[in-house]
Amino acid sequence: MTSLIAATSAEPTNAWQWLTDSSTREISHSIPHNLWLTIEHAGGGALIAVAVGVPLALVLAHYRKAEVLSAWIVNLGRVIPTITILAVFVVASLRNGYGFAPWPIIFALALLALPPVFANTYTAIRQVPADAVGSARAMGFGEHQIMTNVELPLALPLIMAGIRVAVTQVVATEALGALFGSEGLGIYISYGLSVSDIYQVQGGAILVAGTAMAADVVLGLVARAVVPTGMRRSGRRALRTPRWRALTTGPVVHP
Repeated sequence: MTSLIAATSAEPTNAWQWLTDSSTREISHSIPHNLWLTIEHAGGGALIAVAVGVPLALVLAHYRKAEVLSAWIVNLGRVIPTITILAVFVVASLRNGYGFAPWPIIFALALLALPPVFANTYTAIRQVPADAVGSARAMGFGEHQIMTNVELPLALPLIMAGIRVAVTQVVATEALGALFGSEGLGIYISYGLSVSDIYQVQGGAILVAGTAMAADVVLGLVARAVVPTGMRRSGRRALRTPRWRALTTGPVVHP
């Protein structure tokens, strides 16, 4: 973990002063440095989840396989505490000589992001109109072409919704990595608690929450850019039908 240095000026009198006056912060490295590490950890975990979850769910949903397994994966992701996953990965990393971070944190965040990405993709592919798939087969499309040229584009609104939810979750959860020797914005909360510095805890919490909200806004804009207007409307109509909630116990969030 980053070495701690003593404060050279008066203690901050509120969270805003802690955020704006670097001389009041008792921890080395700047906020931009730790912000970048948080984005790096969360982005790495989300990319792994998307790279694994979207293709896997696409193939399984296309062939109508593993529906029970899919529901199990989603529920398992909700049951196991994230801090438990982090602890397991950190211990495994230390035993194999890889250190505290960043890979244990990134892989743990990838597991956290996988359920919403997989669930939204699987459900979205399953709900692609059978007429569209049948028409593609009648035109001579192969199974791979149907998946990539028909099902994937039609399912894109809900897939993007799953990615958006997953990224927001991992950005907010990345702060837990500071409990296991990682850097990032969570280090301000962890150190603030250890020295009973309430303003540092408040400032760190504001930074984490602000970063998560900013990620949600950015991904919302990305979703609007890559998903045509007509498809966004059809996705919203689909969300109002009970069949969209067959796989998950809660509502699917749409951008």
